[in-house]
Amino acid sequence: MSDNKSHINHLLSNEQKWQHSYEQPISYAPLVQLANSNWVVPQHFLRYKHTLQSVNEVLESIEFSAHFRVLAAQKGEEIYLQVAVLSPDNYQKSASTNEVKAKKLLFGRRWIVEENLPTSELIQTAFLALKVAREHEVRELFQLMQSGATSTPFNNHHDLPVMAQNPELVKSEAVTSNVDEVLKRIVFAGKSIELKSQQQVAEQHLYTVELLCEDCQLSEFNKKTIAFLTADSSANSFLHGLIAALVATSNDYVNEQFKYKGFARFSKHVAVEQIGNLSIAMRSPSTVGLCSMGKQHANQLNFEIDSGRAPQGCGQAIGGFLAAHGIEQPENAHLYPNYL
Repeated sequence: MSDNKSHINHLLSNEQKWQHSYEQPISYAPLVQLANSNWVVPQHFLRYKHTLQSVNEVLESIEFSAHFRVLAAQKGEEIYLQVAVLSPDNYQKSASTNEVKAKKLLFGRRWIVEENLPTSELIQTAFLALKVAREHEVRELFQLMQSGATSTPFNNHHDLPVMAQNPELVKSEAVTSNVDEVLKRIVFAGKSIELKSQQQVAEQHLYTVELLCEDCQLSEFNKKTIAFLTADSSANSFLHGLIAALVATSNDYVNEQFKYKGFARFSKHVAVEQIGNLSIAMRSPSTVGLCSMGKQHANQLNFEIDSGRAPQGCGQAIGGFLAAHGIEQPENAHLYPNYL
């Protein structure tokens, strides 16, 4: 069997430091040989200490659409990600159909990056931030002409407290439109949509629609045909089913186009069973072969991470949460000695 020490030296730079300054293997960390003969230290045996510089270093290896940019910033000691979006003004009325819409610079919500966040989770946070930012755009692109005006009924800016206080104003029972009628009033990315087919499948209804937009910045929607199911044939179910299908189309695009160091982790071209095999290789006790000292250091690392995640000042609320489920002490109460 090969000497593990010689293999770990290959993972070190000439200065005998770990390949990244923001992640370091714990003492007695195991080396695992993969099926392609490469040697790695699994991420759950690494300590992480991210800084704004290290987060930006990771982001530089992410590839995605030029219209969306994941940024890292810091306020005080808190590091966060934020998506910058160059978005056409969906409410601008152009004098000519050939006129290029002006673009607005917008910023999405902030996504906190903990100092000890594994690099893989940092990458996935950027991935999720892009999905949410694009979903916001999709919802803004969906317009409904009604009452002599144009609305964006699925956007995220409606006053939820007002709706909660006046639920009778937004109940579906008050809507009497049918699918054919509402189709004439839908606009997506500045263009109408066409119903190509409709059929009942078991107790559900299958719709196929074609989007007629040709120059949408979210290019996956241009002349796109989309199929979706609804629980019934009402116009309200049709509208909800359509927006869900549009968001799913955007998410699929991110899955395929989001890359880290050229690798599309969430693409459907990635073999699921091979991911499972890789996970087993890096987590199975029989392949990891952790020594007793390594187990002690790994347990200490896990304790530090898990115990540090307990939200401060929420002990009473958590106690009530547990009591509601008839639990006095959870199985892992030892992680929170000063909390529960």
